[in-house]
Amino acid sequence: MSRTLDMLLQNMSEKNATLLTHSINVAKLSMVIAKNMGMDEEFYYTAGLLHDVGKLLIPNALLDKSIPIGQEEQQILKNHSYWGAEMLKVMGFEEFYTTTLRHHDDMPDLPLSVQIVAIADKFEAMTSLWRQYRKAMTAKEAIGKLKDMGIFSPVIIQALENSQKEFVIKDNRALG
Repeated sequence: MSRTLDMLLQNMSEKNATLLTHSINVAKLSMVIAKNMGMDEEFYYTAGLLHDVGKLLIPNALLDKSIPIGQEEQQILKNHSYWGAEMLKVMGFEEFYTTTLRHHDDMPDLPLSVQIVAIADKFEAMTSLWRQYRKAMTAKEAIGKLKDMGIFSPVIIQALENSQKEFVIKDNRALG
């Protein structure tokens, strides 16, 4: 498994440096949320790394676009979740199928595992500086927005808030 995972990460790095950076940040956030909830940190780290693996099949011209995208392009991007989940199933990573497939589903009935990765993914996207088409939010603003969505477990959002406090204390800054 480790060799295959290394190969996927290498492909992500070669495909698009931002894709790998985002995935590593989501992995770290997922792991810390899991830690704060007493859950399997390694599983959530790996789930975070692999959540966007389907973007390997998206053209770089679309991934690197610095302006908002149209409906047709949005549909191509949405397919990355399905493509990634299917890719992981074929490669023997079935345990990450659901988190990869559903991490963009904004529904209140998401399994806890999906919610953890989805929250980490949304938080990282909202607070990161690499999104050229919009200004980054502060950690506090992003957490407020996640709460306002009303679809995620308050327990997971609290674990994210706690993780931000840990990052601020350890690094004198928030991750993102």
